[in-house]
Amino acid sequence: MAAARHYARQWDAVYYVENLVINASFGLAFWDEMFTPVPGAFVHPFQSAPLDMYSRGFHASRRRAEDPRLAALESVDLAGMLLANFDRYQGVSNAWVGWRGLDRELLAAALEIIPRRHWLAIWRRLLFDPEANRNGCPDLLALDPEQGYCLIEVKGPGDALQLHQRRWLRFFQAEGIPARVAWVQWRDETSHPSEQDA
Repeated sequence: MAAARHYARQWDAVYYVENLVINASFGLAFWDEMFTPVPGAFVHPFQSAPLDMYSRGFHASRRRAEDPRLAALESVDLAGMLLANFDRYQGVSNAWVGWRGLDRELLAAALEIIPRRHWLAIWRRLLFDPEANRNGCPDLLALDPEQGYCLIEVKGPGDALQLHQRRWLRFFQAEGIPARVAWVQWRDETSHPSEQDA
């Protein structure tokens, strides 16, 4: 939170999100496809995800539903669709959507500022391997109508980037998604995080 306050001097708004926004956007974008009645995927009506959600075969078994969805997401009103799903499904259990921490205004602001191509690249990565990629997203999301946005991973003294965090950072770099690491050192009240672009 100290790092968020620091970056709030440079950005219009900075949120502590970790995996919340990226995972929730994925869950809202692919809600219907996620709950497609694939044989053997559901054994009771209260599941928050299909049984094969975290297997590499998840996308393969739903390709006929998910590929058209990906194509539609290239041109649909992305913010309108996801916010409509937010309103429609709010409170309904979905392993990808953390309702308790998800704020509609934050989601709307992120959808307005983050480019469509970046959302699609992230969602394709999640579809490829949901289990391996559902964690490791940066801690902070900085948003600004003029500057755009930045994902910021915060690391304190003695901490190090984990393997799945490194993979995300390499992915962000390859896709042109703005991300950086803030290495925090506790010295005195005038100290600031040092930054390293992903």
